[in-house]
Formats: sequence, C-alpha cells, structure tokens
Amino acid sequence: MKQTIMVDMDEVITEGGFLHLVNEFGKTNYTLDDVKGYYMQDLVPDKQEFFKFFITKNQYDYSRLLPDVVEVLKILQEYFDIYIGTSYTIKEIPRECGIILLQKHNFLYDNLPFIPPENYIFIYNKSLLNCDIKIDDKLDNLTNAKVKLLFTAYHNKDLSDEYLQSLGVIRVNNWLEIKNILLKEFNNEDSSTKK
Repeated sequence: MKQTIMVDMDEVITEGGFLHLVNEFGKTNYTLDDVKGYYMQDLVPDKQEFFKFFITKNQYDYSRLLPDVVEVLKILQEYFDIYIGTSYTIKEIPRECGIILLQKHNFLYDNLPFIPPENYIFIYNKSLLNCDIKIDDKLDNLTNAKVKLLFTAYHNKDLSDEYLQSLGVIRVNNWLEIKNILLKEFNNEDSSTKK
C-alpha cells in the first residue's frame, strides 16, 4: 500500500491569480512583498466592493503553475497516492464560495489530468486529514502527518529554521527540493523493508 501525500493548491501548486485581481480592482501594482499578513485582501481598503468584483471573475484564469510542479507530481505519483487538499472558503463571502470550488476543480482537472477528481479534497480544516506526508504553505495545515513540508510563501518566509525544526517541519522552496526529499525518504523506507 502506497503512502499518502496531501498537497495544498494555492501558493503550492499555483500562484498569482488572487493578487492579480487585487491589482486589477484597485488599479495598483502590489507585489507579494507588500502583503504583510496571510490575507491578500487586507491590501484593499473596501473589501465589500472588492469581493463584489472578485466573484465576477475566476482567479484561476490569471494563475500560473509553479515551476516543475507537473513533472514532479507525475514522478511522485509512481510511488505515492497523491491527494489535493484545498480550501475554497473566503471569510468575507461564505455564501458565494461554491463558485470557487468549481473554479478550483476545473483548474485541477485541466492542468493536472493525471490526478483523478476523486483525489480532490475540498476542506478548510486540514488537521482532520491524516496523510503520511503533507505539503502546505500554512503551518497549521501540516498537523497529523509523519513528514511535514512547509512550502515557502510570502506569509511564512520569516519563520526561522530553528522554530520549524522544533515542530518537526522541513522548509521547501520549490518542487525540485520536494522531489529530492520525498524520493530519498521513499528509497530509505524501501531499503529498510528489504532487510
């Protein structure tokens, strides 16, 4: 039986779409360096008007896949069962979030066709998921995993290596690092079972 991996979607598989819409709405040129907390919408003075605009758009029309993600996931799929664990809720517009679920589903289906839709898990509280390995940009989402990989993002880059190490968390900066860590982990476990 293969080990399971939960992979987050936003800022791990894809990036750019939400900030694009913030800038389009406000006619601004914000970069990720301008985002001081977790929520990009905090850059917008009038959130109510922003989200009226936001729900008329599909942020994934403006998103891009992170480098090497497709190639690495295809390789990892040979050794692991891969699940996409992603939230589709936004606190300011809870009723309208169903459309975001559909947008995420379609983006995954079109861009990662080798991962079946039954492996998509749309969930806010990822601590409920018990996977062997979790890859996420939010520290809280890594609980209940044997191997915890924190994907570097604008909101977690200041967490120290010492702090992450105390939590048993490994920082990863790109998908090639993930490939190297997980294939090394797999090969170590594989060789130990043969002894």
